[in-house]
Amino acid sequence: MSRHAEVNSSVCLTPRTGRPSALCWREQGFTGLVVLGLLMLSLQVHAEPLQPVTLQLKWQHQFQFAGYYAAREKGFYKDVGLDVTILPATPGTDVIRTVLDGGAEFGVGTSELILHRARGEPVVVLAVILQHSPLNLIALEASGIRSIHDLVGKKVMIEPNSAELMAYFNCEGFDLKALELYEHTFHTPDVIEGKVDAMSVYITDEPFELKKNQIEYQLFTPRSCAIDFYGDNLFTLEHVINRDPRMVRAFRAATLKGWEYAMENPEEIISLIHEAYPGTHTVDHLRYEAEKMQELMRPELIEPGYMTAGRWQHMLNTYQKVGLVSEGFDVSDMLYTDPNVTLHSRLRVTLLLVAGAFALCLLVLFTVSYFYRHLKASSNRLQTMFEYAPFSMIVLDERFGIQHWNRHAEQTFQWQSQEVQGRSLPELVVPVNLRPEVEARLSKVLRHNCPVTSENPNLRKDGEEIICEWTNAPFQDRHNQTRFIVCIARDITARRRLEQELEKAAHYDNLTGLANRRLILELLKNAMATARRMDKKLAVLFLDLDDFKPVNDAYGHQLGDEVLITLARRLHGIVRESDFAGRLAGDEFLVILQDVHSREDAEKVARKIQDAVSEPCQFDAAIIHISVSIGIALYPDDGETLDGLVMASDKAMYESKEDRKNGHQKKKSAQPSAQPPAQPPDRSPG
Repeated sequence: MSRHAEVNSSVCLTPRTGRPSALCWREQGFTGLVVLGLLMLSLQVHAEPLQPVTLQLKWQHQFQFAGYYAAREKGFYKDVGLDVTILPATPGTDVIRTVLDGGAEFGVGTSELILHRARGEPVVVLAVILQHSPLNLIALEASGIRSIHDLVGKKVMIEPNSAELMAYFNCEGFDLKALELYEHTFHTPDVIEGKVDAMSVYITDEPFELKKNQIEYQLFTPRSCAIDFYGDNLFTLEHVINRDPRMVRAFRAATLKGWEYAMENPEEIISLIHEAYPGTHTVDHLRYEAEKMQELMRPELIEPGYMTAGRWQHMLNTYQKVGLVSEGFDVSDMLYTDPNVTLHSRLRVTLLLVAGAFALCLLVLFTVSYFYRHLKASSNRLQTMFEYAPFSMIVLDERFGIQHWNRHAEQTFQWQSQEVQGRSLPELVVPVNLRPEVEARLSKVLRHNCPVTSENPNLRKDGEEIICEWTNAPFQDRHNQTRFIVCIARDITARRRLEQELEKAAHYDNLTGLANRRLILELLKNAMATARRMDKKLAVLFLDLDDFKPVNDAYGHQLGDEVLITLARRLHGIVRESDFAGRLAGDEFLVILQDVHSREDAEKVARKIQDAVSEPCQFDAAIIHISVSIGIALYPDDGETLDGLVMASDKAMYESKEDRKNGHQKKKSAQPSAQPPAQPPDRSPG
């Protein structure tokens, strides 16, 4: 290659002068600018290092804090400019005090944050990780402790920051003075070896060791007394927020992103914790934690971080009842509000979108009306808007016959446009029993010349029922001679199902489907108010299965659960629609009979329940006989307060149970059937 060629390969020359061309200068100048830009960007990155931030955990490294590890290791913190140090805790670490003293900007705390805020300390809750507190009390089956009252006078270890347990004891009628308290060692063998009779535990953690060693145990949860607190609350201080609101907002967002990732990819995060954050837990132990965390977080229904002021108010009211917080404290002052994001839950976001879509619907609706009347020349534009609107749009004549039906309506109701022309909309998509109501609503639109909104079930072509939200508005043609109705419909079936799932999760027992303890006690409270106002009686039936433990021992807890489900189904078939049945805890149930005339009326129902329960239960090859002890209390004869009435029925139940044990009744206590098989059935494969 010639030297001239070599020069031309590196510098662009004009053909005649041999000077660099203008195009060449532009190319080299552009390259230089790119290089300069990258250099400046590199300098800027080095000039702005990650902001150091510290998070204080409430315990040692384990899956309980998976979201924070995921946010750090997956780069979510780094993406928002933060270098987060995660500090594990040790026995004796006071997380809230560490943050208050400046040892960390953020911490993971319990519901005792309410107590600190009430004392004037500037703690602020940023997000809730666990929708239900994991804090419980545990005792071995071998200890003979069967109820929370059996702990009175016993040796118990209770960890710091466990005020919700104090509220639990108070609800059950005693306080910490009734216990022989020991300093918590966080050492499960202390219970196994009998050094103490019971200890506070997290159901995500300590029970694993007992299960692994096949040691039977009893759990006592505050939720059995309608004390359902949040758990593992991410918090900071007011002055931290005021000093650097951007950092707090970024840390919170990255943390919640980490939690979403952790709960969607548990196996990956389990491996990460085991390798990068070694602690005392094995992989199996971490996996057990992850499973229990799913139950406490309910990520399939509720996004991480979600909390409500109403739930915090319930927690505050509980603390006020036991005298831990004085009146006049406003719990909303301690709840963080992101100025950029005011709604956090999936449901609220959905409602916000629906509200925006509804406003858009109205705008499009009146725009369409305007075009119909005044812009005939813009018919093509109008037709496009109508056909491709992101919701079902339908035009009806004065007799509710369908004139126009857009593409979204075809998708929603599964009828093609050519199939519905001229047909009556109510007859096509409205259930028969609701047609008069819907027709009256459409008539009102024309009669009063005003829009009408509604929500009602509708039918698709395949017969499936959906729920739609409707907006119906009148308009006339441009000669004001013919009147029409423009209908906008939105399928909100999924939203309603989500709301129902959230409602069910909050108020109904997951196993039996009956009202949970909180709901059944609330129903009793309302029923007593009605009875008081109407000057009538009501009866409370306290049910407890007899010797239910042998069933679990002989056949396993899974079959024991089937027995409880069968009992619930039989209860449902006996009580009237005006009565209520609920599960208090374990194998204890409560039935409320409204408008009874005498104790004999309640006794008749009790005998029906006993007869129904005593019917054999058959599961595969196993036939199980069970019986139930029932205590009856009447309002107002046996008590005029909720607590008094429940305690009276509970006492009557125990008296009934003792009578049965002492042979005053002929029925045997519930026990596994004497019929074969004598041993639990073989459930091995094949």
